[in-house]
Amino acid sequence: MTVLLFCARFAFADDPVPAPPTVPEAPPAAPAPAAAPVPAPVTPVQAPPPGKPGYIAPVPHPSVDPLMPQSYRTIPRGDYVCKVRILVTEKGAVQDVENVQCDQDAYYALATAIVQWTFDPATQDGRPVASALDYENTFSVVSYLPRKHIVGFVGAAAHVGGAGWFGAEARIHLGEQISLTGGVDVDQDYIPGVGEPIWVPAFRADFAISSRRRHFEHRGIFGFAIGGFGDIYGSAGMNAALRGEVMTPIPGLSIGGDAGVALLFSNPTTVADVGFWQQEGAIPFYPWLRASVIWYAPLPKDRFVVVPREQDPTVYEPIIPEPEPLPDTGKAFAGVWSVHWSEIEASQGGNTEVGAEFDLYPPGVYRCDVRALVGNDGIARVTRAEICPTAARAAAEANVKSWEWPEDQAYEVLKKYGKAPPVREDALVQAMFPAPLFIRRDDAEPVPTESVKLLEAGEAKALPRGVKTPTVWVKGFIPPEWGSTRPTGACAVEVDLDDTGKVLKSRWASGEIEISGQVNDALEQWTFYPVIVKGERVAARVRLSMCGY
Repeated sequence: MTVLLFCARFAFADDPVPAPPTVPEAPPAAPAPAAAPVPAPVTPVQAPPPGKPGYIAPVPHPSVDPLMPQSYRTIPRGDYVCKVRILVTEKGAVQDVENVQCDQDAYYALATAIVQWTFDPATQDGRPVASALDYENTFSVVSYLPRKHIVGFVGAAAHVGGAGWFGAEARIHLGEQISLTGGVDVDQDYIPGVGEPIWVPAFRADFAISSRRRHFEHRGIFGFAIGGFGDIYGSAGMNAALRGEVMTPIPGLSIGGDAGVALLFSNPTTVADVGFWQQEGAIPFYPWLRASVIWYAPLPKDRFVVVPREQDPTVYEPIIPEPEPLPDTGKAFAGVWSVHWSEIEASQGGNTEVGAEFDLYPPGVYRCDVRALVGNDGIARVTRAEICPTAARAAAEANVKSWEWPEDQAYEVLKKYGKAPPVREDALVQAMFPAPLFIRRDDAEPVPTESVKLLEAGEAKALPRGVKTPTVWVKGFIPPEWGSTRPTGACAVEVDLDDTGKVLKSRWASGEIEISGQVNDALEQWTFYPVIVKGERVAARVRLSMCGY
């Protein structure tokens, strides 16, 4: 059953409210000296001086491990360090995660995890204080199969036919599609004045362009080769042929063949011939036929230049190694075995980018889980975002569907659990790929919130059970400037927002009283981001405390 995620849009009209009597914001107070600049609602974190007496650093509790970025499936193996600076409030909450030395995908992955952690706040002389903590994480990428073609990928071959009856040669691949071959054939030639044929070595070399190889066990390639040959008696010629190879079940061993034409253009001594084809005459064209057995051996990688390939797979330590059981809710594809995403190695795949659909979204972490049905041919049949913001759903599904997996992998996974079907080509396996999105904005500020409620048809309702009070973010934050007076008593305001962050109504929380004065001036300068509940924009009634300014 397809899981339907929706992004509800509510439209409200300002309810007509009788004009209330003018209510002063606050009773007069005794004159006071000029107020100092009002601080922002959350004090910026500053690390205390090193070695300051009485200071104890914050203690993190990493409840969520950072996921390996999807884009790291296509980079060379190795350890990739990501350094960030975590700003922690005096209450132990994460205020921000600053990028110190980290590429963008790794920063998003690490920050997405860190903002879900809890901290024991730092203390100064036993009193909780805001602080900063430098943190470092290493993403270790381990190659699963050779992901790159190595300059020096060599082979040794034995063959029949060609420039002689039989011969041996060596082959080196320069990248994915170009190879050079050189060898010695043994030919049986007739020398004038000599009654019996003699065995003559013929030296040959060729240059070939072939189809791409997926990896060391390339399964099969085809291409075109052109070369030349000659023997010690002065015979020389050239050949052009179609070439093909098929890898056998024995690692590194393949069989191949050439079929084409040879031209002998110099034959001063021996009777004109190429291999076992004997001919005399002025136009010495010959069929060029060879059958080869080739064994390839990749040389040590550190001795040659390597070129990464996006199509080849990598694998890394799984975050959750156990298989994901089929759920009873009907969300999974019926009758197909389900495994965790870390049990299959994607050949290519990148992070789902944050597009224009997220322009309205405030800073935060937005979970996005995509289930993929992968066939035994390594192609995703269907992808479905089961937990994902509506704004990211289509992009995430299309992104995962563009990935490719090694062939026969679904069958091998099923065989591991004893669920393999009798026909290999029909194997299907499904996996859930988590793709959380971490959005960072420098144009937003959090405001102190007393409560947030859902707004439905003008009525405020409690948040669903288990949902934490979301942060309310605004652009252009400027606190009220009270001058010589400050509000007292019930100084909270309620603001009704639609799902785009548009202000529908604002009033003092003590009653249906219009806000005026400095508080109104401040609110009019704010641009609210929509409130996010379970990854979706919602209409909400937020209660903001104005007493602390």
